[in-house]
Amino acid sequence: MLHNYFEGVIRNLEKLKDMDSNKINLLVDEIISSKDKKTKIFLYGIGRSGYVAKAFTMRLMHLGFNVYFVGEPNSPSMEDGDILIIISGSGNTYSIVNMLKRVKELKSSGNDFKIISIGCSRNSEVERLSDIHIHIKTHNEEYFPMGTLFEELVFIFLDGIIYLLMNRLGITEEEMKKRHCNLL
Repeated sequence: MLHNYFEGVIRNLEKLKDMDSNKINLLVDEIISSKDKKTKIFLYGIGRSGYVAKAFTMRLMHLGFNVYFVGEPNSPSMEDGDILIIISGSGNTYSIVNMLKRVKELKSSGNDFKIISIGCSRNSEVERLSDIHIHIKTHNEEYFPMGTLFEELVFIFLDGIIYLLMNRLGITEEEMKKRHCNLL
């Protein structure tokens, strides 16, 4: 039975090759431009998607970006030019949708924020409220309960984004290690 699980993961990993390369490039370009402009990147997700977002937050910090996970004590306010990246499988999580509506209100009052979302549901509220939406195709099978497959694929996808950022910026793993926590 575990063999079926691994085969299902591999089948779904193959689908990542077919992702929209234009949107991937837009995501990478937006992240890189934030470093040039010294703007902030905010990440958010609920539950296990939140854990994936936190892991990506950490890796972006290792690359030297000014990055925060929404809701943490050190998270400052959003300002003009900042980027918000949302991870939501369903794209309809109540608290995320409400937060995006608040960000849209702030945008309409003259702030220029970029909202990027990553999800597996089409035509969701989160997709509708985003400037850029990256769709992760999943084919859930019985051995992927409660969004497990989406979270696994997004984790791997975002590690690929870190790989692209490292290459584009010429940052080595040794440089990243210098920013890794050394207090423990």
